[in-house]
Amino acid sequence: MDAWVYVVIAVGAVLLLVVVLVFNRMIRLRNKVKRAWKDIDVQLKLRHQLIPLLVSTAEGYSLHEEQTLEKVARMRAEAEAASGAKERGYRELSLAGALSEVFVLRERYPELKADTTFERLFQELVTVENHLAAARKYYNGSVRIYNTFIQSFPQLVLARLFFFRPAEYFQHEEDPAAGA
Repeated sequence: MDAWVYVVIAVGAVLLLVVVLVFNRMIRLRNKVKRAWKDIDVQLKLRHQLIPLLVSTAEGYSLHEEQTLEKVARMRAEAEAASGAKERGYRELSLAGALSEVFVLRERYPELKADTTFERLFQELVTVENHLAAARKYYNGSVRIYNTFIQSFPQLVLARLFFFRPAEYFQHEEDPAAGA
């Protein structure tokens, strides 16, 4: 065999190895994004379970604040119905705004603050919110790494060839730079 044949085979083998390694890295990064989304989803489900309990506890103390409590329930339903990370993030932002109004009720009605059930639910919700913030930060970091990898050359060629699409950021804050 001619020496050029060996060179062509060696170059082909190296290129195939590079393609396999890049493809496997794209798979790992995409799976990391999916796992991070599941972490957010778990925290959102916990939050959505706590909200009706918190609202029903607050209803007994603030009958004339019914509009606020109805708004929280409506925002919760909209957040649960949202699809996609970006839309869900904006819906969750609206829900967080409505929840802050419930927290104002806590300050406005000392007897509500003294209610052990409400206070326990409030503390659980604060814990869930902290975990959600950490999960959101991890998810957005994973998305940034994944998107940067699949949008860089030469991975871009393989990503398009194998239909890898950029992931959406979970934009919970009204920060236009969050997705950049």
